[in-house]
Amino acid sequence: MADAATIDFSEQICEKGAMSADDLLKLRRMIGADFEISYDEADILFRLNENVTTPDDWAPYFITVITSFLTQQTPPQGYISDINASWLRSRIEHDGVVDTQVELALLLNIIRYAHNVTDSLELFALEQVTLAILNGSGYIGKHRKLTPGIIGKTEVEILRRVLYGVSSPGGIGITRMEAEYLVDLNEATLGREHHPDWQRLFVLAIANHLMMQAAWEEPSAQEALRRQNWLENTDGKQLNWTKSMSNAVENIFGSKSDTLSFHNSDIADINQAEKITFAEADWLIQRLNRDGGIDVNEQALLDFLAQECPDIHASLMPHLKAA
Repeated sequence: MADAATIDFSEQICEKGAMSADDLLKLRRMIGADFEISYDEADILFRLNENVTTPDDWAPYFITVITSFLTQQTPPQGYISDINASWLRSRIEHDGVVDTQVELALLLNIIRYAHNVTDSLELFALEQVTLAILNGSGYIGKHRKLTPGIIGKTEVEILRRVLYGVSSPGGIGITRMEAEYLVDLNEATLGREHHPDWQRLFVLAIANHLMMQAAWEEPSAQEALRRQNWLENTDGKQLNWTKSMSNAVENIFGSKSDTLSFHNSDIADINQAEKITFAEADWLIQRLNRDGGIDVNEQALLDFLAQECPDIHASLMPHLKAA
């Protein structure tokens, strides 16, 4: 909880309408004295960010502190809960959009450093790009120099940062929700001359969704919290036993024969994942047929799958041959 001195000092800054470098230094010392911040202190930072002119060092400080608050100080570490996602959106969303560069950078930074964010928060970030492209809305849209409806290099880069932004190993895979979003965006912007990077992102991301091995399954927030609580309440004897077992496992799999068998198993899993199953083919066919034709990006996707996928379900083959 914010103390009276911090509240009074922040109100003084708001009354001035500007924060000096010295003000920022004093604020950092007041808020960071215990190396953690509370929701009240975070709200003070949001209020200052929105209402006063700030020095050059403000943005990196603000982004770092709020990111750490949401990803490290709320258990389980690394997870953005639905409650915290809603809390964040209520502070950076203005009439459905993110208006400032600092707030957008904060959103992207949280997505980058969190092990797991809610689908709703990730979709909110993706929708910021859509609103910018279609309506010129939000910070991205206001600062675009291209014709509305065109997907430019900046938009592609932000999409890539969101789609592959999660820092955990699970961030390498494209989910069904993300794939659906990309297909919807492609359909909404048909016939436009987008930056060439858009087609590349579209093809590789959808192919990733269809062919990529799920290399890491992120535990749920509840499971991660259970593990964290177990570790925090475990005595030294149990930890030593766990370490001994870990060393034993490492020694076993460190042998040449077991390493080879694990490698072969891993390759088998990858080969299995690269297959396009009936369910995956059915999803893709439905999406291809929804607008009544195959556009250039969908054509490029089919060409890529025909060339790169080792095992494609028979139901998709007529589309590949006709493309």
